[in-house]
Amino acid sequence: MAAADPLGGTEALIHLGESVKGLLTLLALSSLRGYVAMLVLPVTNDQVLQGVVRNGLALTIGIFIACGQPLQVVDGLSTFALCVLIAKEGLIGLLLGYAVSTVFWVAEGIGVLIDNQAGYNNVQQTNPLSGEQSTPVGNLLSQLAICGFYLLGGLLALVGLLFESFQWWPLDRAMPEWSNLLERFLQAQIAGYLQAMIKICSAVVMVLLLIDLGIGLISKTADKLEPNNLSQPIKGAVALLMLVLLVAVFFDQVKPQLALHTMARDLAAWFRPAH
Repeated sequence: MAAADPLGGTEALIHLGESVKGLLTLLALSSLRGYVAMLVLPVTNDQVLQGVVRNGLALTIGIFIACGQPLQVVDGLSTFALCVLIAKEGLIGLLLGYAVSTVFWVAEGIGVLIDNQAGYNNVQQTNPLSGEQSTPVGNLLSQLAICGFYLLGGLLALVGLLFESFQWWPLDRAMPEWSNLLERFLQAQIAGYLQAMIKICSAVVMVLLLIDLGIGLISKTADKLEPNNLSQPIKGAVALLMLVLLVAVFFDQVKPQLALHTMARDLAAWFRPAH
């Protein structure tokens, strides 16, 4: 009867441990991009999704992503190369989260502009979904945008966006083929953020500005009536009435952005090498 080879069993255990370590490393790298994006997104922050739920969602998505990655990604990976991949995945997740979050910041910015023009910018409330201070209309439109995101299937589109991002910038590629991604991304996002915010709230702000001008003219001709005391109540009532009438229009304007219909196309254009 041949004696058992203890060295063979030890080598098998070492090989198994190395395989498990490689699989866990691949899973962690595949989940990092989505995890960072969810940390930035207002719809998946700590106030909306608890940490355990968010971590489980990121790991679940990462399992499917890891199944499509070659095993050679983590074979012989040095500590420096691992740190580079971690930093790269975190940066991509930050960019994706920032790109998707723009529509929610637009909604809150519209409300802040309306409250500022109506004279209620000094009324600050704590937004329960972000934990930060904002104005009443800003809170209302922000929560409406977050509800619309889930109702329109934005979370499913976000998962698809994460999957497609690994085609634009694969896991095993440390750097892109071009160097101006951040510049092009910031220019497009900042310009789009400001333009959308101004275009959507321009009608309400213009009406409130005309009310200010009208009350100013009345105060010049009949200053004893003290019409300035009525300015803020009138603007508040008009702003509330216009919000009731135009909230459906606001929602239709941002519906494609909430459902992420155009985000995949825009990100594909940003990640395409510049010529």
